[in-house]
Amino acid sequence: MAVLETALLDPAADHELPPVMMSRRKRVVKRLARNPLAVMAIVYLIAVVIVAVFANVIAPYGFADRDPGLLLGSPSRHHLLGTDALGRDTFTRLVFAARVSLRISVSVVAAASVIAIPLGLFSGYKGGRIDYLIMRLAEAGNSFPPLVLAMAVAGILGPGTTNAMYALTVVVVPGLTRVTRGQALAVREETFVEASKAIGTRDWRVMAKRVLPSVASPLIVQGTVMLGGVLLAEAGLSYLGLGTRLPTPSWGNMLREGYDTALFTNPWQVVIPGIAIALTVLAFNTLGDGLRDALGVARSGPKGRSQRRGLTTVFREKAPAEVPAPDTSTLLAVKGLTVEFATERGQVRVLENLSFSINHGEVLGLVGESGSGKSVTALSIMRLLPSPPGLITEGQVLLEGTDLLALPLKSMREVRGRRISMIFQDPMTSLDPAFTVGHHLIEAQRNHADISKSDARKRSVELLDLVQIPAAAERIDSYPHQLSGGMRQRVMIATALASNPSLLIADEPTTALDVTVQAQILDLLRELQRELKMAMLFVTHDLGVIADISDRVAVMYAGQIVEESDAADVFRRPQHPYTEGLLGAMPRLHGDADRLTIIRGMVPMAHAFPNGCRFHPRCEYATDACRGGAVELDTRSGGGRVRCPLSSSLSLIGTAGDALASERVKEKR
Repeated sequence: MAVLETALLDPAADHELPPVMMSRRKRVVKRLARNPLAVMAIVYLIAVVIVAVFANVIAPYGFADRDPGLLLGSPSRHHLLGTDALGRDTFTRLVFAARVSLRISVSVVAAASVIAIPLGLFSGYKGGRIDYLIMRLAEAGNSFPPLVLAMAVAGILGPGTTNAMYALTVVVVPGLTRVTRGQALAVREETFVEASKAIGTRDWRVMAKRVLPSVASPLIVQGTVMLGGVLLAEAGLSYLGLGTRLPTPSWGNMLREGYDTALFTNPWQVVIPGIAIALTVLAFNTLGDGLRDALGVARSGPKGRSQRRGLTTVFREKAPAEVPAPDTSTLLAVKGLTVEFATERGQVRVLENLSFSINHGEVLGLVGESGSGKSVTALSIMRLLPSPPGLITEGQVLLEGTDLLALPLKSMREVRGRRISMIFQDPMTSLDPAFTVGHHLIEAQRNHADISKSDARKRSVELLDLVQIPAAAERIDSYPHQLSGGMRQRVMIATALASNPSLLIADEPTTALDVTVQAQILDLLRELQRELKMAMLFVTHDLGVIADISDRVAVMYAGQIVEESDAADVFRRPQHPYTEGLLGAMPRLHGDADRLTIIRGMVPMAHAFPNGCRFHPRCEYATDACRGGAVELDTRSGGGRVRCPLSSSLSLIGTAGDALASERVKEKR
């Protein structure tokens, strides 16, 4: 567990992870291997490199050897690609030209990286006047068209391979510096960088050991694409006579020679180096695209499954059951919801056959440890899971009888914010720091109503008053960073309520807040829910919060609901051992308050869900009956549901002796 926490603290660090977690290097290689275009590009580039390195062995002649009796000769057994206007073997010169062109490209990118990456890291990490000076110099370099600047530098230095390298390095450094600086700016604000500085790490070591590894992936991709760009620029300089000088061949001066001497009589003298340049540049660019996908998130999902940005992909192999006439008391009905993620192991099921309902004006608490699937459930209802990797494969999400999983993007936009709203965990990352509080509230209203900006602003002040923000008329022009954590969360609540939704999904809205502010936010949500008669799905891992706000409770574990019942019943007499463990781990003021339950182990990863009851490896009551086939969610005689083969024979301990919890539940009832 400590290793996993360390890996999450610093994602760029090289940690020894458990065997079940594939190493980053293997994952990148595996993704590349699944990309046929990237594989073809790699094979081609390897072949070109081998040809360039072993040119003396592969080429049948010297690159300057002439056959005066065979000028502009056609391809033959002795001259595979014919001869040029001076009787030199075209294949030989093409092979030696590959060596020159690749050497220039690799040397320029390497030299530019040695200069630009440290400059960009230092500029982005330190900021201030140094950053200002470096960026103004970089902008001055970028203000010239690249090839024009290269021609100017090469013209001053004179033609030649070395001078061409210098000229191209001058062109490449400003752009690479800006890219590196931009990546470093983002990473320097990360928590693991602050943690490293907090223990006294020197700046140069933070940059080298923390910032650089975190920006390495985009720089690798950028460098690969730059190789193709430099090769093309070198060919341009050589074509203009400012690059490699004859008789040393490069693809650029071969192109120029062919154009001058044989364009109309023997056009293959132009076509051959042109094809070599085009294929090599294309290979570098294709490899760059492949590395981008392999080092990040692949753009494509499972074959044959359509995707739409902003809308979780739904691919139900079985046609959904015919929707019956909606129950007037039921607002939301989730039936058989199944969600899969695309991973290196293929499609992994993270939610399986999830079913629950929420009535009008009711609060359903969704509780479970981190990794149980609570947030995935909330995002699936809103169809906000990114696709890929998320994919809804089965089930229905019925909002007053309308299947949200069958709606197109335009219709789903009408549902979001107006009929269902959502509050996220961290308001600082959910609110756009570039806009004021008023902008967020006004936008939320005008998305769903034909209302003027002035009227929307007036109502925004009323909404801020509603969520008990003092001096609302002044706070409306504040930016998110000017508010405290509790104030930002109140703004998030006001934004969610802007269009009077029927259902509010609160995804752990108090997790990032201290206990005092948390209590205030809970009181506010409970008061608003009663006043507006709004239904709520409250997602949390804290059963103390659930006791304070929920009418019913659904307990999740490993992508399944293991127990669902009225809040009072869950606290008084839990039916599943996992619920008992969660209740025992909840701090109490009465009873054995100093003895808390520790549930051994941790929630399994989705690809390693055990057979039978998924909780059985951690359950002290487990028997062979728990390790067999799938365990169904059975309805109890007194109401409620439980997924446990031993529920009828177990007498589990709740919080019946906890006066505080009992009083809270009684208040809700």
